[in-house]
Amino acid sequence: MFKKILLGVDSSENSMKAVDKVIQIQKESNSEVVAFHSFLHHITEMRPTFSARAVPDSSLSYEIHTDLVREGTKLLDDIKKKFESKGLKIETRRIFDFGPEYYIEERVKEEGFDLVVLGCAGKHSKLKRTFVGTVPEYVINHVDVDVLIAK
Repeated sequence: MFKKILLGVDSSENSMKAVDKVIQIQKESNSEVVAFHSFLHHITEMRPTFSARAVPDSSLSYEIHTDLVREGTKLLDDIKKKFESKGLKIETRRIFDFGPEYYIEERVKEEGFDLVVLGCAGKHSKLKRTFVGTVPEYVINHVDVDVLIAK
């Protein structure tokens, strides 16, 4: 069925449903699975909230970044444990230099993924959804492989 699956995750409920879907698919097809979490996605959403005194190299910025990295790393570790508890293998990646939609677009082209799986609605601000769109919307319109959106 599918040989190589790219799974984009955040801590949303829909993202966890996507994880469960990939577990089902992997059990049936023995696919290679790579799960990733993009930290840039969260950091860029927060930048407009910085005051003039809280510049990106401030201790506040460092604390926010550290918390986000800790949470994202734990998320990926928990997902890996979930797969391993079912006897399945998964590779996890922490992404710092790409937003999730651009990472997906590039990796599909470079690594030959034949399925992308995402949650329907992740942790986005309403403003960003309204003006920029969601990660799944971008992916559906910019990658040439199957995309599964979990709800």
